[in-house]
Amino acid sequence: MSENPLGDITVIDLTQAVAGPCATSLLADFGADVVSIEPPGGGSEREYGGGSTMPNFGRNKRSLVLDLKTAEGTDVLHRLVEDADVLVHNNRPGKMADLGADYETLAEINPQLVYCSITGYGEEGPYRNRPGFDPLAQAMSGLMWVTGEPDRKPSRIGASTIDIGTGIYAAFAIWPALRHVRQTGEGQKIEASLFDTAAVFMGHWYTQYDKTGEQPQRQGHSWELYAPSGIFETGTDPIYLSTPFQHLWERVCHAVDRPDWIDDPRFETTEDRLKNRSELIAALESEFHDYTRDELIDTLLEEGVPAAELQTVAEAARDEHLQQRGTLTQIEDVDGEEVTATATPVVLSETPGTIERGPPALGEDSADILLEYGFDDETIDTLLEQEVIRDGKRGGE
Repeated sequence: MSENPLGDITVIDLTQAVAGPCATSLLADFGADVVSIEPPGGGSEREYGGGSTMPNFGRNKRSLVLDLKTAEGTDVLHRLVEDADVLVHNNRPGKMADLGADYETLAEINPQLVYCSITGYGEEGPYRNRPGFDPLAQAMSGLMWVTGEPDRKPSRIGASTIDIGTGIYAAFAIWPALRHVRQTGEGQKIEASLFDTAAVFMGHWYTQYDKTGEQPQRQGHSWELYAPSGIFETGTDPIYLSTPFQHLWERVCHAVDRPDWIDDPRFETTEDRLKNRSELIAALESEFHDYTRDELIDTLLEEGVPAAELQTVAEAARDEHLQQRGTLTQIEDVDGEEVTATATPVVLSETPGTIERGPPALGEDSADILLEYGFDDETIDTLLEQEVIRDGKRGGE
């Protein structure tokens, strides 16, 4: 079996920022030849977060700088699409048509093309022309409403959860679309959007509201469906405790040598513990104060209690478990420096995702890519002179 299950797939990547690059990086990890087409100034992911996106979502790709605002640039794109399997973009609705790169146009050139559009709100509907970013989708979907402390403003999640979730959904959709091509010879268009992804993440809340008519409220670090849950202080650093079932609460009681709590009328049932949450938290933290964080985690885990250290970013970035599993790895960044980044977050026993190269410098592969697609040196030099393409190996950026 091939070590690279997508080794025969070519992806034209017209994405920037996070969601689109996340989708195409997953395909690249499994062997797809991802040609990242960047505007002359480079994709926004090169600047976003000080360039921290690139090692995580720019790896395993090749960079072609191409000015699609020129007729010559559009002609080059059309040539590439002739032999491509997948094209992914995250331009606003209508922009690809302006560039001569909408699905209908490219499907005429290559009927087997899988064309994936990633937008803020989708290409149809009353919000289609709104600008879309991760926190806006969090706000619109209600996700932000249920996030944060109850006595403070709603809060955004501290990571690009919706961007990355949308990228994962897009990559997932591309796989069955490719299978459909092989079965029927027909390509198709895929639409993914940030708002749709955020809504799916909130689906159970929508269902609960529909069933009960009750508006869910922010619970901060705890959870309104059971107790105890949330952040608890210890003698040193905090932990997170989660006990969604009665038997897990009873394990907590035994772990800290307080079996009397099991029959305590304040804490006997889930409903009792939710009603008396303040007393419960105070009682637990009083006991937990006698332990260091590590001692308490060991004690709880020995009893089978779901508990975890509340790690800082610095601690998580050095986590030995993530390092041993290879989830955290070292990648050569654009500037040649080794940096910590994440690898493919799923493990396949026979065809694992791999990192073959770090993110490319801007336009690093422009000429090489065009040579592979049949452009001769004279044509490439002309495109360079016209600044339709740029290539670091043939005259800089």
